[in-house]
Amino acid sequence: MLMDAHYDDPVLVMGRILAIATLVVAPWGIVRVRSPLAHRCLWSMWFLGIFFLAALYLGFLTYHYMGPQLGFSTDGNPMNGWMIMLGFFSVMPFLLAARKGSIERPLRFGTAVSLGFLLLVGPPVLNAVALNIYTQGGGAFDLDMDNSVQPGEVITPNDPEAWDFANGIGFVVCSLIPLLLFIATWRLGGRSQSSRVEIYEEESIRE
Repeated sequence: MLMDAHYDDPVLVMGRILAIATLVVAPWGIVRVRSPLAHRCLWSMWFLGIFFLAALYLGFLTYHYMGPQLGFSTDGNPMNGWMIMLGFFSVMPFLLAARKGSIERPLRFGTAVSLGFLLLVGPPVLNAVALNIYTQGGGAFDLDMDNSVQPGEVITPNDPEAWDFANGIGFVVCSLIPLLLFIATWRLGGRSQSSRVEIYEEESIRE
């Protein structure tokens, strides 16, 4: 654990607010600014916001008797929903910019966007998908309620094979979404740049 705090600790609450605001605002600046220094600063802010929320979700900033639980909860982590929505909302400016052809180096740009998206959305998607598949199939968990320090934190699936299968599906889904995002950003950006080059060449010929 990097910190020994509670989820509702004022420091972490303020950190969440700043991180969420950064992930909402920074992408619009990234696709609009032309200053290299401002561009690097905005990218750094975007990734710092992602690192903070990912560390908070995975349990590295809060106290757990058994150590970080990697964001998993048998009741479903309440951060799952809003982190997934935040991730999709945060990458929308990048997709729009790629479609308009206003990005340079589409391959490098798509790699950065998909990596950040994976760090932010990957764990919540993995946990949410795995938990839903496992419980919908009748799976349950055995909780160690005899633990006097932190009862219920030691979790054991009563059907390990089904749990492994559910985690496998969750891993595929959480990997596939960033991959599709990478392909979309890369291809849209490359196609838009090609179209602009063709238009420029046609105008040059006419002149």
